[in-house]
Amino acid sequence: MKKRNMIFLMAAMLCLLSACGKETDVDTNTVIIEKKGQITEAIVEDFEQPYYDQEELKREIEDKISQFNTQSGDGKEAVELEKFELEDKVIRVNITFPDSDAYTSFNEKQLFAGKVADVYARGYSFPQMKSVDGSQISESDVLELGDKNAVILEEQQQVKVHGKITHISDGISLVDEKTAVNLNEGQTGCIIYE
Repeated sequence: MKKRNMIFLMAAMLCLLSACGKETDVDTNTVIIEKKGQITEAIVEDFEQPYYDQEELKREIEDKISQFNTQSGDGKEAVELEKFELEDKVIRVNITFPDSDAYTSFNEKQLFAGKVADVYARGYSFPQMKSVDGSQISESDVLELGDKNAVILEEQQQVKVHGKITHISDGISLVDEKTAVNLNEGQTGCIIYE
């Protein structure tokens, strides 16, 4: 019994010290789509200038979040400042949103995260799509992916999802199997994943 507890404790410590970092620990600005639809906006910026004020920036972010939550009118904290830290002259800010609608309202930039079947129901259309191996797929092929997850975005932004990316639109570049970048600001991009 003691030996099994020791093994469990060692495994937990290894996990904490190694690759079990949070999905929100990123090195560049990234929108992270969580499994249950929650969105985390991870902001990573240089904070080198001597006239930058960490506390003032934090206060501005908290004020914007508070004002948004008050105006949302549902009485709950819709948007939250999850992380605000300065280390080695790099500021890291994580802001969480309950869903893509809250993200869109807060940032005034279009983002949709849901099922492929919901894309059309929400008034979106798919741009030209291709599988991650580069082969083009037709709109009818896209419709057959109705149960898969989709992200629609217009911002030049890196996006990390909780499943394996299977299809991307023109203008989207694959970083790894769960991360892609929309290279074109203002152009609608789409990511489909499992």
